[in-house]
Amino acid sequence: MSSFPVSLDDLIAYVRSLHPDGGPLDNVADAVTVSARLDEQSDALLGHFVDQARRSGASWTQIGSHLGVSKQAARKRFVLRWDGSDPIPDGQMFSRFTPCARNTLVAAGRVAERAGAQVIDAAHLAVALLNEPEGLAAKIIHGAGLSDEQVCVAFELVPVQGQDEQDEAAAAALGALRFTDAGEAALQGSVKAALRLGHHYIGTEHLLLGLLGADGPDAETLMAIGLSVESVERALADEIAKIQAQRRVG
Repeated sequence: MSSFPVSLDDLIAYVRSLHPDGGPLDNVADAVTVSARLDEQSDALLGHFVDQARRSGASWTQIGSHLGVSKQAARKRFVLRWDGSDPIPDGQMFSRFTPCARNTLVAAGRVAERAGAQVIDAAHLAVALLNEPEGLAAKIIHGAGLSDEQVCVAFELVPVQGQDEQDEAAAAALGALRFTDAGEAALQGSVKAALRLGHHYIGTEHLLLGLLGADGPDAETLMAIGLSVESVERALADEIAKIQAQRRVG
């Protein structure tokens, strides 16, 4: 077996580098933060290979056996259930999703319905991102020089009228949504993107990254019109920097 890519000595050196002039208690605080990030990264790492195993045809029984847990425990940990029976952390359905992201999912349901589909596909999610013009995904898309019409034409779909949902109404609507395998892959990809970036929420920007990171024709469509994981992450960093600058001025 090859040597482990990250040694304990490297981690200790990294923690100390965060506050070179800090004392032992500063190191403890920084170590807590780094440990939390490592936990998130380990979840994302394991989730990635579980997802790959599922795509290769492995059953949840087989995956659970290799994880040393039951099939039910494996599914509970790695399957995002959108019916509320296995809620996102903190015991609340979609608790990590921002209001814009929740509205986007509900809008995707309307896009799918208008297209005559019973379930939401990745393409419906992509077009629904445009329903939240103040969301970071829409800003990034427009910042790349793309119009709403160009995105809709690329996916051969018609946008729907924007409609903000109140929390209770959105929760009820979200519980009724159903997704194709590609739609679920995009949603799972959004969670992985948030974990990888160290964000403790899931916004429209993570949905866009989830769409781009999923294999399939819809990701290819987004890339064909000029978007990529790399370009979106660069634009996202710029948008976040702008928000932080505005907060400092305010």
